[in-house]
Amino acid sequence: MFWERFYSLCLRNGKRPNPVGKEIGLSSGIISKWKHGGIPNGETLMKLAKYFNVSTDYLLGLSPYIEINGELVAMEYTDIEFKKQIADNSEKLNNKGLEKLADYAKLLVGSGNYAAEEAAE
Repeated sequence: MFWERFYSLCLRNGKRPNPVGKEIGLSSGIISKWKHGGIPNGETLMKLAKYFNVSTDYLLGLSPYIEINGELVAMEYTDIEFKKQIADNSEKLNNKGLEKLADYAKLLVGSGNYAAEEAAE
């Protein structure tokens, strides 16, 4: 949970994990440990929370809330968490189920209501 939240916050801020770590004085080895399931110590967790302006509880997956423009917003799942959930469940489908999932995804994107916004240039 920590890695997904950390990585998502990096992407939201237009940064990559290693440069963020370097900005707060961490080695790339520590970042790599997080990617493979490690969790930062208390001091580092506090630095990250301050850096991203989120709670330590949010970083650890204990709270769904993140502050955006001064308001607390429930972020039940990050984009990464949603994609992982879809991937994990799609592995359990047979070919017919995968075909239906693909058709449904095309339908959602084609409607325009659920398509990802284009990145501002």
